[in-house]
Amino acid sequence: MMLFDLFRPAPRPDPALRAKIALAVTAVSPLIRQLGDHERQLAPAVRRALDHCAALAARIPGPYPISRAAFAADPFVHALFGSPDDIDRMFATSRCVSEHLDSMTRTGGSCCALLGMRLNEKAGFGTQLVGSTVRRDVTQTTLSFSEHTLSAPGPDSEAARKQLRDLFFAGIVKEIAAHVAAARAEREQLQQEQALAHAAARVAPATDAAVRIREMAELDARLAEGVAALQPQALLTTLRDALAAPESFLHLDPIDLCVDAGGVILSCASEGARPLRFFRLAGRDPRHWVVLLARIDPADVQHARERFADQSRYIVI
Repeated sequence: MMLFDLFRPAPRPDPALRAKIALAVTAVSPLIRQLGDHERQLAPAVRRALDHCAALAARIPGPYPISRAAFAADPFVHALFGSPDDIDRMFATSRCVSEHLDSMTRTGGSCCALLGMRLNEKAGFGTQLVGSTVRRDVTQTTLSFSEHTLSAPGPDSEAARKQLRDLFFAGIVKEIAAHVAAARAEREQLQQEQALAHAAARVAPATDAAVRIREMAELDARLAEGVAALQPQALLTTLRDALAAPESFLHLDPIDLCVDAGGVILSCASEGARPLRFFRLAGRDPRHWVVLLARIDPADVQHARERFADQSRYIVI
């Protein structure tokens, strides 16, 4: 490397990376564009966040065929639904399916989509066979899933995972933007409090002057901090630092359980216990989703839509 190469500015990010930078800047604050080198400053952090999102998408298990036939043949799919009718109901009530059915049908084959579910554990009483003795009123915990929701469809798993990478990145950006919006709302609230405090000070008795001056000084200091945090360079720093640590916004947690054919959670050493591993996507939605990649046959979807009325659900990332 020549000495003058040390002083040469970093190359401009490629168009695809610039598009992601623009998405993040638009969502958080267009004021960041006032900084001429904002793209170069943000490029490493945006690339880091995209790599994290791609790794998450790659770790999501599947694709698993999801159908009435799979419910009967695959113990894993059987554990996800209460009955085959629940699969049909999911197809019929999915907004994702409703919006993409035509394109799914045109492909002439199956497609892939993210399947998200809420994991539920319910304590109760049931029967248990111990040797040759049937014990009743045994405390048991049953595993079930609800709110089955499809999103990010693609013609194959590779396309679906790429969509998931982009969806995850957009979700992280939305959360960062929400934090900035909260800071902006706090600044506006402080401005109102400051105006009221100054108005009250003008009419306050002389004996209260010291207290009013202290209150106004505290408000002025907090407001100055809020104003400084919303300047272009501070906003860029906030965005850059947040995107450089994307795992704090979105991550996958493995869940290992063993259940019997009826969905009762057992010790994995128990007779008849089936080991199952799920992955929970933890993000903005406090009710975390268990996720997998589903393979769907449009013919199964069409059959289900003929049986149930349309409704809509979303996965919040």
